[in-house]
This record gives sequence, structure tokens and C-alpha cells, in this order.
Amino acid sequence: MLNRIFTTVTLTSLLTTTLVLPSFNQAIAETFQKSSDSAKSAKPTAPIISQEKRALIKELLEITETSKNAEQIMDAMVRAELPKLASAILQKDPSLDSDRPEAQKQFSEIVSRMAIKYRDRVIKKIDVNQLIEQVSYPIYDKYFTTAELRNIVEFYKSPTGKKAIAVLPQIVGDSMKSTNDILLPKMSSIMDEIIAEERLNAQPRK
Repeated sequence: MLNRIFTTVTLTSLLTTTLVLPSFNQAIAETFQKSSDSAKSAKPTAPIISQEKRALIKELLEITETSKNAEQIMDAMVRAELPKLASAILQKDPSLDSDRPEAQKQFSEIVSRMAIKYRDRVIKKIDVNQLIEQVSYPIYDKYFTTAELRNIVEFYKSPTGKKAIAVLPQIVGDSMKSTNDILLPKMSSIMDEIIAEERLNAQPRK
């Protein structure tokens, strides 16, 4: 079952890998996750941002290609919905939960088709630029002064700043791979220990 879900994820290669860039990424992800709750609660009055500060924030977002990265985050969130989508399909048609090649092929085609529709509608119905403005402007206004924003923009315009933006996705990717290489064997070993203990406890006592 899980193998078929992961196969389906591979089939939907239109959903690109996530690139993790500045703190905006976490903020936008949290905004998506809490959207249903925030919709029910009253919105606080947005602080007034000076034109100079707004212009600096806009320039910073453009330099760091925030719009492109927001789209990639949205793609990752769509991809994260695939297991839920696959589960819903199997609940409606249990016959697809089979090892028969034709059933697996049909299942993969259905999930792939629905994933494409879901992604296309998310893109059409969610204005990324508007979302960026709603999320990023208040956050940068909250944590940085006008002078600090000016310094940050100047840094990202420098050769070192441009390199930081260019290589950060690779740094994140390499860090994740190294972390997995180190942690996964240890975590697997811990899980094996727990399984062995549970099996021992489950044995009938003489």
C-alpha cells in the first residue's frame, strides 16, 4: 500500500522539490497550515509600514526570489497531500488495493490525474504575490528596522550575498542528506530494539 503511494509520488514529477530559503519559508508554511483557524478568527489591524520600509522589503523579496520559492513551497504542500488523496481513493474503491498489475496501474493513473488537477487549481485560486505581501511585509516590518533592512539589501547585492542566495539550496540539500545519513541508521536501530522488546513481551509467559 505505502509502496504504491510512494510510486504515485514519483509519477507526479510535476511537483518540484522544495528549496528552503530565508525565514519567509517557515512563515508561509505556517500560514498555510493555520489557514482554516485564522479564517475563523478576527484579523488584527495591520501595522502601517512606511513607504521607504515597504520599498526595501519589496527589494529584499525580489533579490531573494521569494515568489519563486513560495511557489515551490506550495508544490511541496500539494505533494504532501498525495498520501491523503491516495487513501481517499482506496476508501471509495477498495478493489484498487490490490497487487494485481492492472489495479496498480489504474490506481497510479487516478492519483496522478487528481494530483495534477489539485495542483493546477491551487495555482489558479491562490495569488502567490498577494500571499507574500500578507505574510512577509508584516514579518520583516516586525523584526527589522529601516536601517537594518537597508543593510540586508546591500549585503545581498554584494558578491558574497549573491553567492549566499545561489548556494543556500545546495547547502540545505547537503545538510539534509548528511543528517539523514547519520541519523537514519541510529533511528532504525532504536526502532529495531523497540520491536524486539515488544515481540519479547508478546510471547506467552511460562
